[in-house]
Amino acid sequence: MKIAFIRNAYSPAGGGAEKVAAKFVENFIDRGHEITVFSEKFTAQESDKLKWCKVPRGTGLSKTSSFHRRVQSLLNQDNRRDEFDLVYTMCRTFPADIFRITEQLHYEWLPIGYSRLARFNPRHFSILNLERKTIQPANVRHIIVNSQLLKQQVIEHFAYPAEKVSLVSNGIDREVYFPAETGEKDAIKKKLHLSDRFVCIFVAANFKIKGLNEAIRAIAGLNGEMRRHVTLLVVGKGNPKPFLGLAEKLNVTENLVFAGKQSHMRDYYIASDLLLYPSHYETFGNVILEACACGVPVLTTSMVGASELIKDNKNGFLVKSAREIDRITSILEAYMKLPAAEHLKFAKRALSATRNYTWENHIADLERIFEQVRRDKQAARQTGKA
Repeated sequence: MKIAFIRNAYSPAGGGAEKVAAKFVENFIDRGHEITVFSEKFTAQESDKLKWCKVPRGTGLSKTSSFHRRVQSLLNQDNRRDEFDLVYTMCRTFPADIFRITEQLHYEWLPIGYSRLARFNPRHFSILNLERKTIQPANVRHIIVNSQLLKQQVIEHFAYPAEKVSLVSNGIDREVYFPAETGEKDAIKKKLHLSDRFVCIFVAANFKIKGLNEAIRAIAGLNGEMRRHVTLLVVGKGNPKPFLGLAEKLNVTENLVFAGKQSHMRDYYIASDLLLYPSHYETFGNVILEACACGVPVLTTSMVGASELIKDNKNGFLVKSAREIDRITSILEAYMKLPAAEHLKFAKRALSATRNYTWENHIADLERIFEQVRRDKQAARQTGKA
């Protein structure tokens, strides 16, 4: 197939959605497909099978809407769209054949992350309007989601036909993320100066959205004896200053360690006893998958798509929202009191939950969907319903 792939920026070395995009491109090229990336930035090497069409930067209140207009203009120039068997997008734009949703649905995030007045902001109105138009059968033939949570939201809030929404789970690199070997956990804890500490790891690029405020407040709620043995290990590139202010106010500054962005994340997972991730809303959340693959139990919210890996009180813990701080604190206290043998059971079950999350399954599912959509598209053209 010849595929037009739309992404604001294509950076294979990145994480999260960038990694998902890179895995798609790399594996589809290996399977003989040709891909042209439509993006503003492109940090890969072009080849016979991989081309780049630069989308010029635009202006306007909404970068999202501006990019949509510019990329569609490029596809419409000289009937360029007809060069491709399929148009595949990982950002809000239409028309397209397949839309993989990776960002938070703005419809869902707006009332969580902003005040009621925000919906009257022209930027938010523009994004909501573009999102609503993109998630329509007339504008996108098929939608791919990465969690049951997102699938349910797409079907319920946008009335998109359920049979045209496919769940394709993210994969995990098991050469990068795998459980600790005998004695390795203690050795890494010692190396990171975390020996004799119960370590709750928090991993994010955006500390506020992913619930660092709430994580700090939950730690502050622990009784004095327990709090003296807990470290909240914060990994990511966010600005620690406002959170250190909160920690000082709550008298838990000594419980926080800001490690910054790290390239060898497995060490930090292995050094940890629990992933504390009270995110407000996320379509998936790769850090949960990574932690479980390293044998680290997870405490998160049901507003995170990857919470589908977690069986409450079996391989981790679930709360309804990040606002349930007292509940999070009580879970932490109860878990810390369990004997080491019970912690080991949680760790083994966390690892077991990742069994089917492979990139091989991910790519095979994608290719199957692409082939079906291409056949449907060809059939529609033949009947004049394209």
